[in-house]
Amino acid sequence: MVDTVENIVAIVKVIDVGGESSNQLLHGVPLGENNVRVSVIRAIEGDALVPIPVRDEILTVDDAVGSCVAWPKDLVVTHGAKAVIVTTETKKPKRGYGRKKPIQRIQDNEDLDNLPPNLPKALIDLCNWANTFLKEGKTVNTVFQADLFGHLKKAYICRADVYSIAHKKVVSNSALFFYMSYLNKVLKLNKMENMIRFVDSDKVSAIGSGSPTARSRDLSVMYKNGKPGQIYLIPYNTGQHWTLTIVNPELETARYMDPLKRRLDGSEWPAIVTDSIKMYKGLLKKQPGKKKTSPWKPLLGAPIQKDDVSCGYYVMCYMKEIVEDNIIDLDKKWGARAGLTYTA
Repeated sequence: MVDTVENIVAIVKVIDVGGESSNQLLHGVPLGENNVRVSVIRAIEGDALVPIPVRDEILTVDDAVGSCVAWPKDLVVTHGAKAVIVTTETKKPKRGYGRKKPIQRIQDNEDLDNLPPNLPKALIDLCNWANTFLKEGKTVNTVFQADLFGHLKKAYICRADVYSIAHKKVVSNSALFFYMSYLNKVLKLNKMENMIRFVDSDKVSAIGSGSPTARSRDLSVMYKNGKPGQIYLIPYNTGQHWTLTIVNPELETARYMDPLKRRLDGSEWPAIVTDSIKMYKGLLKKQPGKKKTSPWKPLLGAPIQKDDVSCGYYVMCYMKEIVEDNIIDLDKKWGARAGLTYTA
């Protein structure tokens, strides 16, 4: 195989979180001094193999869209001043993939002057800020302290993230992290931080988060290190869709909110959550309650998205409503079908 810059497979954003790349970890393994961290924005050759796979979970460019992966520096090509494209090894196309897809360019010039009507003031302020400071590929990098997720978390936000939130487009992990940080400040202001805790979606989602057992274990340890009676808000990404799970490990309950009302038949996620509660009881050396019913219950009255891209926006709205409620009674609020939706 011969590496070639003509074989463009994806459009990405290079993420600089500071420090030597050889000392950084990505998906639990060293990044490597000859690699860079990239966020894959758009696939051009979706079936192309990524040069550095993430276990058996991120193998192709299509798998990597919306995630951060390591990419060799010499296969990252800057296109002008604003876009970055990546290449990979030349390979024989699979059957049905003989024709090249047109290369898409990202200019990072999303229109933040003309906003949708009825946006909350806080979101308008965010758009105005991004319109001024997030230009020509600039990003804001930060490290969230352990009071948010129970561990330090590096994240970044770019202009496209803000545009996506305002227009109910596909929401990235990073955008969710920043929004959860904002909600965490609201909790502290209202002296509710001992009632609600946020969970890092990178630790639990379907792609790049480890085995089901490892994810259950990570959740159980977080429960153990939390405050008695806390509920945990867990954004979960199936690979192409955001949902929200709310767990109360003390009461052994799990409530599930899906903007598309999809059934979870055959999904590993309910078992991961159920096992996390059992492991938590084991860490406390307590026997799980002798409940005959599953802790898992979908909240059928949760607002429903009307398109196929706004699931992340809806999960953000779910969390906002829960944080702003003085009395957290999810079954009473969303237990019955209601046909609700969000208009702003």
